[in-house]
Amino acid sequence: MTQPRRVQVTLDARSYATVSRIARRDGRKLAAVVREAVEQYYVAPETRQRRLDAVDRLAAIEPLPAPESLSEWNREYSRLKVGEAAGCVPLDDED
Repeated sequence: MTQPRRVQVTLDARSYATVSRIARRDGRKLAAVVREAVEQYYVAPETRQRRLDAVDRLAAIEPLPAPESLSEWNREYSRLKVGEAAGCVPLDDED
């Protein structure tokens, strides 16, 4: 986990009174109530949207044809992993 950062926030009287009342009612510190509000209102929706976008990108990937044999799979795996330009010798395992 990263190091926490300190933030200073100025609230108007009404907002301060409301957040203070909530903190007292719940037996929590005012800063904890503010942190939770930031998490719920900004951080959680942003994280959820990033995950949804990642799922959409994965769903948009065109499927690749399956190899005909294990040796074909091993050759392609070797080519992609090391790279033919780097002098990779593909594996020739039996099916």
